[in-house]
Amino acid sequence: MIDSHCHLTLISKKSKELIEVLQRANKSGILYFVDIGVHPSDIDERMFILSEAEGVFFSIGYYPDYAKENDEHTIKAFELKIKTLNKNKLKKKSVYAIGEIGLDYYHNDDNKKEQRDFFRELCEVAKRVELPILIHSRDAFKDTFQVLKEADIPKKGIFHCFSGNIEDAKNALDLGYILSFSGAVTYLKNDFIREVAKYVPKDMFTIETDAPYLTPQKVRGRANEPSFIPYTVEVLAEALSVSITTL
Repeated sequence: MIDSHCHLTLISKKSKELIEVLQRANKSGILYFVDIGVHPSDIDERMFILSEAEGVFFSIGYYPDYAKENDEHTIKAFELKIKTLNKNKLKKKSVYAIGEIGLDYYHNDDNKKEQRDFFRELCEVAKRVELPILIHSRDAFKDTFQVLKEADIPKKGIFHCFSGNIEDAKNALDLGYILSFSGAVTYLKNDFIREVAKYVPKDMFTIETDAPYLTPQKVRGRANEPSFIPYTVEVLAEALSVSITTL
């Protein structure tokens, strides 16, 4: 099983502690991890801290908050960084996706155009470097879909921590994107996310932790980590009326 979206170096900056985190995950059946970036400046540190870790794949991203940094040099520098990292095709020194990127109108609704313009440019980078994208979309599905339709990225990608309704899910699926469910699906108030999970074909969704955030209900109050994915799987299996092994 894979944790499709986690921020490992936000759990700890110490390599030894992170190895222990991953070992606990391995015991829970989680063998692979996508470590997510929120700014290009974090990638070198993440790769260094996790240099001894097994089963970790890296993304490089630009969280929507950083749209204010966009200027004529930003996109060029971002694309150059990706090409430089992937030049030698070394697993532990390469990036496999661009993300997280997207739109967030929940925390920032006063710079919507700035966010959209930045997201568009990042999608164009993804097309040029031929990588999938990992999408952050909060209270912004309509505009997110519009940007994605215009971009028409061949390698598509994943809607991280999907929190939309069934119509939003249909739109995402129609565009060819996979939906990812986090510990938020286990929260008692989130019946609507469990209903969305029932609608989505099993081969079109994945499961994530977003660690150290969004800890599943059963262990809420603790920092999230990949070993907690089985709690999310358990709730999803119950909602879908299938066995845990089926998922």
